[in-house]
Amino acid sequence: MVINRFGDAEKFKVKVNPDTQNYFGVHKDKAIMGDYPTLTDICIAYGENFSAEWMIPHLISVSIHTGAKNMTKAQLRDLSKIIASEYRHYKITEILLFFYRFKAGIYGKFYGTVDPMVITCALRDFSNERDDMIDHYTMLEEEKRKEQERRDNPPVTMEEWLRMKEKISKTENSGL
Repeated sequence: MVINRFGDAEKFKVKVNPDTQNYFGVHKDKAIMGDYPTLTDICIAYGENFSAEWMIPHLISVSIHTGAKNMTKAQLRDLSKIIASEYRHYKITEILLFFYRFKAGIYGKFYGTVDPMVITCALRDFSNERDDMIDHYTMLEEEKRKEQERRDNPPVTMEEWLRMKEKISKTENSGL
């Protein structure tokens, strides 16, 4: 399914690049409730370490955005593997939303250098917010579903109900 939707691994990286963080930052509902693959899904489609590999340009984007000194290659590799492992059940769009919100200054800042621990702690904070967003959007979807059900099945007046009841009674009494 992932390959059908995004193409091969290189096409995936091009389609889901750091610039897509902005879209999902603006459209949080799509990031949270949209039908997108998880980090596990992309590893199944493209290889065991793909989600960690895919995340490195996103982490570099955070580093560049903050103006802090870049992390070493070893730090990038380790941090991307930790996120890919600990949050493997997150949709790629949720990770994109996290990076957007991090860049927006919602989860603290760096002081001179990019600190991987600041990012992992921020991701833990994001997890709580994500749960709240899921609850919120689920409630909104349920309200929409109920409203649509009310439109599709409007309530009947007492008079209409009595007429329907009388029709049913006549049908039962006529032997049909």
